[in-house]
Amino acid sequence: DRTDELNRNLRNRLIFGAAVLLLAACGGEYTPRTGDLLFQLTAAEGMTDAIVAATERGGAVTFSHVGIVEATAGGAFVVEAVDTSVRRTPLGEFLTRSARRGGRTKGPIAAVGRVSGADSTVVQRALRRAHERLGLPYDDEFLPANGKLYCSELAWECFVAADDSTHLLRSRPMTFRTADGELPAYWSEHFAALGMPVPEGVAGTNPNDMAHDPAVEIVWRYYDE
Repeated sequence: DRTDELNRNLRNRLIFGAAVLLLAACGGEYTPRTGDLLFQLTAAEGMTDAIVAATERGGAVTFSHVGIVEATAGGAFVVEAVDTSVRRTPLGEFLTRSARRGGRTKGPIAAVGRVSGADSTVVQRALRRAHERLGLPYDDEFLPANGKLYCSELAWECFVAADDSTHLLRSRPMTFRTADGELPAYWSEHFAALGMPVPEGVAGTNPNDMAHDPAVEIVWRYYDE
């Protein structure tokens, strides 16, 4: 009867859910979920090296980039501020930019974070904000509220509490210096070319701090720790 059918459906769903959890525990694949944050260490180059030098915490991995996952019927994408602008990038293309451990045969150095307190309403609003920012220029000045965005700034702007009272992710005074207080030549030359002082101490964010934010839980890694 109808009750038996409902019970069977419920039992099947529970079995399926348990199987999914077991698969994840045994090293299955990540299923893209809208609103997840995808952190990565990009392949070595000037800005990546400078970001890592200023933000590393002594951990095995220092993330240099972050984007917002969007899962659709047509595939998974990452909304990110990269290169020259905010854009929507296919997930596979995003991952190909990741550095890898042990050569190309190993997984990309990328991890999935989930924002606590971000229910479906908050996530959908975050995605809408991200879409509204598509095409904005990349913020190579690393300044707040200047009509441009860098990668973690995009995520910070988009994830706001349901009542709009506060951002769900932290910002704090930025530093462009290494742990021993040195300013990498890359940053000196970068900001000199822009005709501006290094924005040391200006409120902001960075991908590695965001990955360690108390509001972010790392739920998946593409690489072995």
